[in-house]
Amino acid sequence: MSKNLILIAVVIVAAIIALTQLNHFKLDLDSTTDTTQGQSEKQPSSIKQYSYNDILNNDEFKQSMQQAVENNDLELAKSLQKRAIEIAEAANLPDTEMSLISGDNGLRFMQFLASRQLFVDKFQKYYLSFKDIQQLKRDYPEAQDLFERSDQLIDKRDKQIQALAEQLAQESGEEVEMYVQLAKEQWQERQSKIP
Repeated sequence: MSKNLILIAVVIVAAIIALTQLNHFKLDLDSTTDTTQGQSEKQPSSIKQYSYNDILNNDEFKQSMQQAVENNDLELAKSLQKRAIEIAEAANLPDTEMSLISGDNGLRFMQFLASRQLFVDKFQKYYLSFKDIQQLKRDYPEAQDLFERSDQLIDKRDKQIQALAEQLAQESGEEVEMYVQLAKEQWQERQSKIP
């Protein structure tokens, strides 16, 4: 009886291996099979595969969509969406990716991404110039998941400045408050040297 079980197990394993090899062989054939028009079904590996991210992350597109969002220019946003769809169609993007950039939801998605990038860009400027970011948060609620991290960065910056002011005050024997502005200036100078 146990010999029969071992034999059945060996047959099952052999069948699985054979099916795996057959499927692998079939996949290899599929990648080289020509269509009736003589074109390969799959593009050669030397041709870059594009995605909707490549379109939406194009610098010119991003800047233009940010401008549209910043100026509440719906016509510009729709024009950019139309162009993105044309490019996506020319790149033969899959339907799943086309649906991400098409229609009203696609437009909102593009505007959402632009709003988030606007928040990031403006936050960097506010951060370096010690501006309060509360209004920035109200202006770009799409970046809500970035607010906590932004607050943490500001807190860290402020602690670094306070520590620097304390160090300067200790060296001179004067009050810390007298060195906060100098510490801010030195902190900004250090930041400007970071590439």
